[in-house]
Amino acid sequence: MVHILDTLTRLENKFDNLSMSRGSRTPPDDHSPAFATSSLAAGSSATSLRDGSKGSEREANQTFRPKRFPTELQQQYQHLTVPHKIMLWPSIYIHLINSGISAASDLQYVLQEGTPFIIKRELQKHLSPLPSDAGLPCFAVNVGAAEHGQSSNVAFPTLTVQQIQEYSDAYFNTFNVLYPVLNRESFMNDIVARLLREGYGDGDVDSVLALFVFALGQVALEGVFDRPVSIVDGKPSGIRGGTLEHPPGLAIFNEGRRRLGFVATQCSLENVQILLLQATYYEACARHLDFWRSTVAASMACQVLIRCQTIDWSSSTGDLIKRAYWTCILSEELYHLDLDMPQTGIHTMEDDVPLPYFQEVNDHDHMGVYSPQVPMAGSEDRNQYQYYFLAMIALRRLIARIHGVIHE
Repeated sequence: MVHILDTLTRLENKFDNLSMSRGSRTPPDDHSPAFATSSLAAGSSATSLRDGSKGSEREANQTFRPKRFPTELQQQYQHLTVPHKIMLWPSIYIHLINSGISAASDLQYVLQEGTPFIIKRELQKHLSPLPSDAGLPCFAVNVGAAEHGQSSNVAFPTLTVQQIQEYSDAYFNTFNVLYPVLNRESFMNDIVARLLREGYGDGDVDSVLALFVFALGQVALEGVFDRPVSIVDGKPSGIRGGTLEHPPGLAIFNEGRRRLGFVATQCSLENVQILLLQATYYEACARHLDFWRSTVAASMACQVLIRCQTIDWSSSTGDLIKRAYWTCILSEELYHLDLDMPQTGIHTMEDDVPLPYFQEVNDHDHMGVYSPQVPMAGSEDRNQYQYYFLAMIALRRLIARIHGVIHE
């Protein structure tokens, strides 16, 4: 933690110096390198603009005032994010061309179109959603409910108690460390315990939440211990478990998807958590646009939740809302900063939402309580994940500030 804090302090100092130097810099004139670069990028439109400006010497001698680009220049301009611009570096560009990889032939289109080209390629790669044919066998639990016009809850015989425990532990030891949107103890003691007694029902947010957690837990296990999805020239793929079209946990994930429609339009904390879990599963399966769409839906629901409800930030529920909010921020800006994908506006509320307190972790520190399913060392490691999440939030703030200065 000391190294993380020292690194953040150094980054903040460097960024403050960068802002000060930008503020004291004199405005560029038409002989500056920045103006020359803009003229080269604009092509013939810049030439016509320059010719037209020769006849207005009085205007040229006036104090420089920042103006909007003319419409003809705006039509020529294509926004390139920082990762796109790195490919323009001569050594990087030449290396990619000489590498012989198939993607090198697409560089010219990336530089010409930017983000739209990458999105079109992603759409072509996944023309249809994940298959719906995979599922879990089930049987009705409360058969008498159908006689009263209610849907029957079901149980999944192939999803045993041992598997539920393994998948839950795998999820909380991996995905929930990166994005801690759930509380392990309340999930196991309240949600899972009730579902084992009463079964999984339609319109039940806890059923969808639990099924998505189990699916991600299976991804975490098989993604490490299962066989590679492919072997090319004797080299196994780094992606393990299932296939590209039938990833691990798909059968469980489909059971959650079938029930998601009954709760999809709610704007509750559980709905935000469900959408974030769905986004995480899609990203784990390399379905990036599905991840982005789910993240946007979670961000919109989270904004309504925070704006329209009175929240006690010191409560356990308030702490989970804070975690969900900052997870939405981190997930949404992942593709905004790299690919310039549009934002939902959730970032405008960050001054109003405190940082998470991780109440259950601090309670365990005071009480000396540890989960009996996890060894002492594992519990000690879990008590540190809060600092990694907070460090990610701090780094995101720095990156967002740098991005804003570069593109202002």
